[in-house]
Amino acid sequence: MEPLDRLENPASSLETVALNGFQAPTVDNGQKDSSPAEILRMKEQMSNQCFEMAVKLQAGKGKRSCSASDAEKDLLDYANTLEEAKIIHFNKTLALHRMQVWHAISEKLKQSDPGAVAMRGLTSCSLDLCLKIKTLQQESCELQDQITDLKKQRLDLKRLTHEKMKEMDELKRKREHPEAEKYRNVLQKGQSHLEKYQKMATITQNVLRVNCALYIFKNTALYS
Repeated sequence: MEPLDRLENPASSLETVALNGFQAPTVDNGQKDSSPAEILRMKEQMSNQCFEMAVKLQAGKGKRSCSASDAEKDLLDYANTLEEAKIIHFNKTLALHRMQVWHAISEKLKQSDPGAVAMRGLTSCSLDLCLKIKTLQQESCELQDQITDLKKQRLDLKRLTHEKMKEMDELKRKREHPEAEKYRNVLQKGQSHLEKYQKMATITQNVLRVNCALYIFKNTALYS
């Protein structure tokens, strides 16, 4: 039997199964073809067909249930993805152009024409300048570190000076006369009493002034 003929038999059997509602086909003598290989093959094919139909049905449900907000969200996601792809493509194109430029420069430097000689001189000068810039940057970093250390030392000295001043004030207070604190308290107390009596004297003067004014007013009223 030819290979084509062997392929046509399962195909015709599958078609018969599909038309008969997935029932086993019958042979010419009225018997059902119950070959195990044929049954397994048809079972696998029907399983694949059912899976494909389920996938299509689910996809159709997803399309029908898609709302305007979901569609807008998906559109934004697609737009963001497209923008990211554009950025990646631009960066890769830029990197490729740079590589092409450097390759062209390196190939030009290998030549011996006047242009290549001038370019080699310019490249050497540029390298020297880059080395000087790098050296200056390192020196600048070292100077910045030294400045930072000096600032830290200055802060430490300021803190130590403040502590020493506090110690000196404490020693000065301890070296004073033992009765100085007592006299200071008595002086403060006397000052408070003095302020109190001054207020009382002021009030008394105001009262006397008012009484004198009333007395003069009464006498004036009697003689008039």
